[in-house]
Amino acid sequence: MAANAVANRAEIFSWHFAPWPYLDESFEKNYESGWITIPNQEFDRKKARGLFQEYIDELAHADEVGFDGVVLNEHHQNIYGLMPSPNMLAAALTQRTKNCKIVVLGNLVPLHFRPLRVAEEYAMLDCMSDGRVVAGFAPGGGHEAFSYSYSMPLARERFWEGIDLIMQAWTKPGPTEFYGKHYQMRYVNPWPQPLQTPHPPVWVPGSNSEDTMYQAARRGFCYFVSTRSKLAGVKRSTLRFEEIVGEVGKAPFHPKQMGLLFSVYVGETDEIARKECEEAVFYFTKYCLKGHQRRKGRRLTMAPGGLNPETYQRYLETSDVGAKMLGDAESWADLDAMGSIIVGSPETVFDKLWPFVTEAHIGNLLIQFHIGNLSKELTLKSQALFAEKVMPRLRSESESFFEKNYPLKAPGKAAAKKKAPA
Repeated sequence: MAANAVANRAEIFSWHFAPWPYLDESFEKNYESGWITIPNQEFDRKKARGLFQEYIDELAHADEVGFDGVVLNEHHQNIYGLMPSPNMLAAALTQRTKNCKIVVLGNLVPLHFRPLRVAEEYAMLDCMSDGRVVAGFAPGGGHEAFSYSYSMPLARERFWEGIDLIMQAWTKPGPTEFYGKHYQMRYVNPWPQPLQTPHPPVWVPGSNSEDTMYQAARRGFCYFVSTRSKLAGVKRSTLRFEEIVGEVGKAPFHPKQMGLLFSVYVGETDEIARKECEEAVFYFTKYCLKGHQRRKGRRLTMAPGGLNPETYQRYLETSDVGAKMLGDAESWADLDAMGSIIVGSPETVFDKLWPFVTEAHIGNLLIQFHIGNLSKELTLKSQALFAEKVMPRLRSESESFFEKNYPLKAPGKAAAKKKAPA
């Protein structure tokens, strides 16, 4: 296990999307989206040689400089993230890392004919990593529904039933049987089993769906807030999840039951940071987010039935449908106002991240260091500066905040009632 797995402080992870970094202005001119419909003849096999090895190096470096974990993500048929099978990169990282957690966020359960396969692969990864895997499960967003031509309402049913099957495979001595609406198995008896007991930590992403919040809270899962909103929008989701955990959770709420993604570049000064990463940041917003979080082009983010009626109603009530999205940013001022991409000196980066801990009560900070077409050299530089100048302060000050407001239950003592954060 990671050395600081039970420390009462924020945990900090290096997230990688594994993007395609070789687009130019012809993409903007010729194609409606970087997702699903961009012709795959644009994939240059010569340029692809060594690309995954570079990305693995960047994630292994995060372990070397002391991050709590690395995060991998599953997406299909796009230039945003070349990771249709994150478990394959996770397997490589079990041999390249020694201490950090390996978070797969997550396997898309509805794409599997039998979710038992997911349970088996995660169990293998947990054994290969000596018990460092965090098992993420997701139903898939609109892009995946279009990619694989499946029904989102049906996918949600299969998702939670599939998770029930996986939990049974990990926690009930086999052979057992499983007979659900979508999955029927006479024998549930997987070998190997995960090293972590009763099972690896489970993370589930959600985008303001209270149904997902309730399901995650009841099961004791970590809820990854899948949003690129600024602090005010994030707080609406996180504070509601905190209330729901208090209502139906197995234990009192703790910030490490929630995670949030940020894109970060750290330089010696604000000016140096912006100069070094400007091309890569706007490559990411203009190209990688076209078809996703950008109004220009063909957006495929929301498949029919992707949100249940209650969540869609809340989306309509709380969203400014005419507001700029992250991919519409035209300047640093736009990016600063949106709050999801943080660029600057160590002091600036800390100051912009810290309110997400104290006000939104986020305990897992997931940081994307490789942004767009950023070079390996600059990715490693930013990640190292963050580890040296930002991470120690986040850890120290979050520990003080958590000890005051979210003390961990001492062995043999009843959990204290939650106090309002001070």
